[in-house]
Amino acid sequence: MAQKTYQQFQYTAERATVQLFGTVAIGATGAVSAVKGYGIDSVVKEATAGQYSIVLADKFARCLCVTAQIVHDSISAVQAVQVLEIPSNLQGAVAAATGFKIQCIDKDGLAVNPESAAQIFVQVHVVNSSVDAGKGV
Repeated sequence: MAQKTYQQFQYTAERATVQLFGTVAIGATGAVSAVKGYGIDSVVKEATAGQYSIVLADKFARCLCVTAQIVHDSISAVQAVQVLEIPSNLQGAVAAATGFKIQCIDKDGLAVNPESAAQIFVQVHVVNSSVDAGKGV
């Protein structure tokens, strides 16, 4: 489990939840130009258009949710951001801190790079306890 001191008392049904936030600045051709945020170790652009590998800084017992959105000053070609993992592989990647992939998709369902100067806001909800409340995935 993560060895950091996280803020307590989020009042959830899950035990020891942690929310990680990151901002990924996008440069030319979808390249990552900067990553800011506590708990996200790195973000690497993959060869596929709009595909990024995200590595967390710590190991966690389980992933509850990953959300991502594009922020840009004009309408983006990116219409959705999908977590591109088999569910069990996502859980394993969070437990091992090895990373998982996200994919930016256009209106036709095709892989597309975010525009230069766009940012991807990433939010990852994880559980920092090996005690299972019994209702999770």
